[in-house]
Parts: sequence; structure tokens; C-alpha cells
Amino acid sequence: MINTLRIHSQVFRKIDKIAVMKALFAFTFIFLIFAFAVSAQGVPTSIQGIDLRLSTENPVPEQQITVTAESYTSDLNSASVIWTLNGLLYQKGTGITAIQVQAPALGKKLRVEIIASVTGGKELKANIDIGSGSIDIIVESEGYVPPFFPGKIPLSYQNTYKIIAVPHLADSSSKEYDPRTLTYQWSKDSKVVQDQSGFSKQTFIWQDDIIPRQRMINIRVTTGDGRAQAEKVIFIQAQGPNIIFYNNDPLYGPMYNKAIIDRIGLGTSRELSVLAVPYGFNKPLKGIGNLLFTWLVNSMEQMNLSASQSIVLRAPEGVSGSSNIQLQIRNNKDILQSAQGSFSAVFSANESINSATSTNSLNNYNGI
Repeated sequence: MINTLRIHSQVFRKIDKIAVMKALFAFTFIFLIFAFAVSAQGVPTSIQGIDLRLSTENPVPEQQITVTAESYTSDLNSASVIWTLNGLLYQKGTGITAIQVQAPALGKKLRVEIIASVTGGKELKANIDIGSGSIDIIVESEGYVPPFFPGKIPLSYQNTYKIIAVPHLADSSSKEYDPRTLTYQWSKDSKVVQDQSGFSKQTFIWQDDIIPRQRMINIRVTTGDGRAQAEKVIFIQAQGPNIIFYNNDPLYGPMYNKAIIDRIGLGTSRELSVLAVPYGFNKPLKGIGNLLFTWLVNSMEQMNLSASQSIVLRAPEGVSGSSNIQLQIRNNKDILQSAQGSFSAVFSANESINSATSTNSLNNYNGI
């Protein structure tokens, strides 16, 4: 019985040694393959001994591109070089290692080929196909502007931004692909945003954080088969929000067509309502949200107007002069959002002074 156990033990040891040797051999083989792959990364190689590089990877139609030839085995500066475009002679001469070409129209391909005759009669060849595509970018902000505002909403600190990509890629018949059938890769500050990238994801949304700095947004768009692609980089630089004042006419409402710049006259009525519009602030369409208004008349704070966007100015009887109106708005939640503005209200005892116009709505202040 003891001898039998010894025999089994020796058999198991032999099997273990064989298994270990096989495992070591497999590991060594895999390691050598991995080492070879790593050593080859980042080293431009070519079976023809010559490489072609483009000044831009994703040109737009008709963009000027520099095509550069490089060789790590031969001296191209003394070589006799022939460049062709789509098979037609473009340039020839000695040591021509770079040429300027124009990117083709959407859906078209431009084949660039080089033939270099180097020392010893050896001939090196390389070619590259150049396509084109473009991306239009729409940048929107959810910062507040008054109703029917015709201009572009300003990009303010801590706003929520929406970026929409409108790509222009075409097939070989020059028919543009439907943007909803393309794949989008969004990056912010060189980091891919995985949850907003993917098939048909044309829109990128994010809220600016508390650190005010320039943001780099990169968008890469590709077709399903990878044959066409386009890329674009934009920079987003937010700024502080601002305040614009408007005459709040009792009959016509806020006169948004003309802002109060420096001063406004009370006119013959000797009374005027002024509306302050907080452009770019994070504010709901109705109400003031988290905004706090600090009104000052001749440096005296009007505590009763802390939640009001408007102020009513009334001139004293038989007196001429002016009053300085100041306003500071700040967001209690988004602390980077604050702004201040001011104007002078001018009144006369005997003559009327034409009033200028401004924007926004504030509550009443009786007397200046």
C-alpha cells in the first residue's frame, strides 16, 4: 500500500512539473508578443520605407493641407521625388519632401502618392487618401433674458450650457449623411465624456462649475463604417452677468428697444418706472428665484425693494436736480453670479427733459 502511494505521488509530481513548464512557456510567449507590440507603438513605420503625414487629420472642404514625406531608412533630401494627385503629376524634383494640396469636396477623396528614387537606385513609394468634412456648432445658455429677446444669450458663470453639433459628412455620391445616423464623441478639457457620447448624440450639456476658467470642447463625428469623419474644437469662456435698465412705460410696458445708459429724465409727468433686467443670471422666467436686489438712491439702501426688479421714481414739487440710482444683484445660490449698475434720474422744476428707454421690471419707490 505504501509503495502504491509513493508511485502515485511520483506520477503527480511529474504531472505538476509538466503543467508548470507548459504554463511558463505560455507566459513567456505571451510576454514576448506583448513586449514586441509595446516596442512598436508610437514608431511610424512603413513597409515601403516612407511615411506621409498630414498637417491636419480632419480637414474641411477646400482647406489647404501640407503633406509631408518622412523616411527612417533613406535620405529623401537628396532623392528624386515625384508627387501625383489622383494619378496625375503634381510636382517633381530633388528633395521635395512636402507639398501643399487642397482638401476635396464633401464625399470626394484625394489620393496623394509619392515615388522617391534614393541612392543606390532603390525606389520608395507611399500614398494616402484625403477626405473632408465639417461641423457647425451652436452654443446656447440657459441664462435669463427677457421675453422676445432677439439676440444671443450671454454665456455667464455657472450657467447650464447646451452645445449642438451639426455635422456635414457625405458619401461617395456627395449625399450628406443624416446627423441622427452618426456617432459622436464629446470631450471636455481633453477628457472624453462617456455618458454624453455615442450614436446620434448631437447635444452636449453641462453646468459650469465654481472655478471660472476657459473650457475646451472637442467633438469628433464618424460614420458607422468609419470611412468619413470630422472633428472640431471650440473654447468656451464665460463672463459675469450684467444689468440693463429700461423705461417701464405704464401704457406700453417695458421699452426694450432702448436702454438707459447714463441718465434718464422724468419728463413732464415727473414720475417714471424703471425695470432692471438681470441678463445671464440663473433665474426662472417668472419670479426672481435666488436673486437678491439691493437698490440705493443717493447711496441710501431701499430695504423694501430687496425682492423687486423695478423702481418708481417721483420728483419733488418745484425742485430741480438729479438723483443717483444704483443696483446690485447677486445670486445667493450660484455665488459667481453678481452684477451692479447705475444711472442718474434728472428732473426740472420748469422744463421737461426727454426720457431714455431701458429694460426689466421692478417694484415701486415713492420719491427720489
